[in-house]
Amino acid sequence: MNARKTSLRTKMIVMISAFLLLTNLALGFALTRQARGATKAQINARMLDVANTAAATLDGDVISRLRAEDVGSPEYQAVYDLLAHFRDNIELDYIYCLYANGDGTFCFGIDPDPVAPGEFGEPVAYTDALRTASLGVPAVDETPYEDAWGRFYSAFSPVFDSEGKVAAVVAVDFAADWYDAQLDQSARTIVFACVLYLILGVGIIVIMTGQYSRQMDAIQSSLRDLAEDMEALTSELGEVGAPEKIPEGEGGIQALGKHIADLRDRLRDYITQEKTQANSMITAMASDYRCVYHVDLDRDDAVCYQDDPDDPDQMPVGVHFPYYQRILWYADSFVAEPYREGFRQFVEPDSLRARLATEPIIAYRYQVKRGGREYYEMIRAAGVRRAKERGDHTVHAIGLGLTVIDAEMRESMARNAALAEALTLAEEANKAKTAFLSNMSHEIRTPMNAIIGLDALALHDEGLSPQTRDYLEKIGGSAHHLLALINDILDMSRIESGQLALRKEEFSFTAVLEQINTMVMSQCAEKGLHYECRVLSAVDDCYIGDDMKLKEVLVNILSNAIKFTNAPGSVTMTVERVAVFDEQSTLRFKIKDTGIGMDKAFIPRIFDAFAQEDSGTKSKYGSTGLGMAITKNIVEMMNGTISVESEKGVGTEFTVAVTLRNSGRRDAAEQTIDPAALRILIVDDDPIAAGHAQTLLGEAGIRADACHGGKDALHMLEVRHLKQEPYNLVLMDWKMPEMDGVEATRRIRERYSSETSVVLLTAYNWDEIMDEALRAGVDGFLAKPLTVSNILGEFERIARRSNLSLFREKPRAELAGRRVLLAEDTEINAEIMMDILEMEEMEADHAENGRICVDMFQSSAVGTYSAILMDVRMPEMDGLEAASTIRALDRPDAKTIPIIALTANAFDEDVQRSLQAGMNAHLSKPVESDHLFRTLAELIYESEHP
Repeated sequence: MNARKTSLRTKMIVMISAFLLLTNLALGFALTRQARGATKAQINARMLDVANTAAATLDGDVISRLRAEDVGSPEYQAVYDLLAHFRDNIELDYIYCLYANGDGTFCFGIDPDPVAPGEFGEPVAYTDALRTASLGVPAVDETPYEDAWGRFYSAFSPVFDSEGKVAAVVAVDFAADWYDAQLDQSARTIVFACVLYLILGVGIIVIMTGQYSRQMDAIQSSLRDLAEDMEALTSELGEVGAPEKIPEGEGGIQALGKHIADLRDRLRDYITQEKTQANSMITAMASDYRCVYHVDLDRDDAVCYQDDPDDPDQMPVGVHFPYYQRILWYADSFVAEPYREGFRQFVEPDSLRARLATEPIIAYRYQVKRGGREYYEMIRAAGVRRAKERGDHTVHAIGLGLTVIDAEMRESMARNAALAEALTLAEEANKAKTAFLSNMSHEIRTPMNAIIGLDALALHDEGLSPQTRDYLEKIGGSAHHLLALINDILDMSRIESGQLALRKEEFSFTAVLEQINTMVMSQCAEKGLHYECRVLSAVDDCYIGDDMKLKEVLVNILSNAIKFTNAPGSVTMTVERVAVFDEQSTLRFKIKDTGIGMDKAFIPRIFDAFAQEDSGTKSKYGSTGLGMAITKNIVEMMNGTISVESEKGVGTEFTVAVTLRNSGRRDAAEQTIDPAALRILIVDDDPIAAGHAQTLLGEAGIRADACHGGKDALHMLEVRHLKQEPYNLVLMDWKMPEMDGVEATRRIRERYSSETSVVLLTAYNWDEIMDEALRAGVDGFLAKPLTVSNILGEFERIARRSNLSLFREKPRAELAGRRVLLAEDTEINAEIMMDILEMEEMEADHAENGRICVDMFQSSAVGTYSAILMDVRMPEMDGLEAASTIRALDRPDAKTIPIIALTANAFDEDVQRSLQAGMNAHLSKPVESDHLFRTLAELIYESEHP
């Protein structure tokens, strides 16, 4: 039984072995043929890809022109370098160009082999594949050939010129031994696998399959290396887009082949696109520029595409040269000195890249001096491809054009000169107008000062008869009306010149209505009219805007309504909020009267200056003056509207609509500080930060000025001090050039003591300077960024800590018994001023002009006079010169005695001149007695307590 079993086992082994042998032989034979065919196809495809890629990068027109005598020329060297680049970066033996001799034979062209290159024109071995490629079809040798360099298989690819003809053939050589080894390796592997399969059965098949798989992996790895080599090559030649990921695993050979073909196509497309874009751009620029260049910024290489035949220094067309060196030579040789540095900055490669990253085209205009001529040129640059179209968002190549723009530039300069001349004339005219208004204001205010002053003194006489008192009161009313008219004229002038600005301050709307109603009610009661104010809808307690201008508008209209309405008539004002949007409210005011009314034809002229309906009306009521014209302008400045409806003998109704910003504050009475009463100075060397703080405070209704340094701050404080309107608070930046915030505060304290509070601003930690800042006189510290609540809170804290009122009042000297020196050329004004001074038991010596004033002061004993009241416009020597002369005297009190300007010149520039002359204050005529006494008391105290 055992023998039978053994025999059966043997038979089974033999049968299985025979079956495996036969099937393995059949399978091995088939697999060997298939493997050799597939391997050969893959190798041939790889060889063709290399040859085709190399051929695609060559310019057929250049290749066709090369001859043996061109060896070493730039064109020959360019092709040589490109072929050498392929030789060094791809696994092959040789690569070279071949030319057809025309008789069926071929010769060497360009061979970059560094050891034994084929000479140009030397015969080369003929193969069928070479013949096929010379006819325009890429081909690979089916059998190897042998020549002086060895035994090879070769792949050939034609290079076409622009006419589609074959200019040359690129040959890529692979060693025949390597080629055959690749084929034999798979056959040997299969035979070995069959033997193992026969011995081990199923294990052989697994091993054979694994070996086959490993062989395929080896081939795939070789092709992957080829793909990576091509990717490295294309990345060096130019950007061709992000390649797809190289496929992994079995079955990826075809995908790798497709990938290599895709890279080849991308490279072809990229080269074609680059050439097309460059040619298109250069062609477009050539029509407008005298010379055009293509510049490779990465390689600092430029080539001229279009030259200027009139420029002997021009680089010839087609010649490459170092870009940056040449363009700097042009700048130093021909660009005029004022423009040279700007030109050098423009053409700097990094500067060109940076600007062209965001701008499609950039240009620079400059002056050229050459050949005894001076003219203007423009250089313009554009990227061959825009930065945003590239993967690295960087421009690598540009088109550069130069063109003459002399005629256009000189015409533009002539226009600019004409505009500058027109601007100068306009400024001179504006100055003349300002001077005229200043003179007119002075000439009218001077006698008005006497009239109002005498009228006020006369009304103090208790023995006046009722009729005389009535006359004096009417004189005073007329004088004040005339003064209001002068102010209206100045307001119109400011409106026309754009100098009238609206404030943005928080104000109590309820308080504004109360003030208007109080005034209008008394006027209506005196005339026997009925007045009523009705609020038709809910309005806020507070708004942000210019309450003074709003009040002026409403009072002007109400005053006209009262003036043109007879008893027993009525005047009514209604207020309603008609819209709320985006933190703003639109308020509508309707003012209606039962007065004389107007003809329909006159209504369009109601807002004209000095408008009057007829002479009869004028004789009884007077014209509307400038009030309505100013009213309309103010309303329009507030982005509002004003309209009027009227009927003769029935009455008139005005409708005013203005938009104000909501403040969000419900009860103004709860405020510790009234923002409208504050005046703040912001000192910050950063204009943006200063402007932001000024806007922030302005929107909160706080009047704020700004400057950008310590010196400017001291100057502005001095002007406000001179006008007796000091700043309540100075917000001082710590770190500033020239004079920092601590030093500026120290100088403020030296000049003005405790007149204003100073808060130091900083974005840093102030601990390191706190002690020094407190010694300098800083009242508090605030960190940036600022908020209105922080500013007001810090101001309140300073006041509470120092036990001060929120708005500090200066100490005052006793005026009784003081002697002052009064310089006034108008006798009646001098008498009035001396009488006013007597009301405070003061004595005054009168000087008729500035020279006499100087002599009287110089001849007086030190301390005789406590102050000098100085008119500005006087004969022989005006007040400004007199003040300067007194300050220059060599006596102890010449520098300290208060000198107060009394003048009808109310403009800021007049205040500036008074300051420069050494005066301590500037009071505009007519002078209010209370203001005069307060100023005298404060300045005398300061002079006696330095």
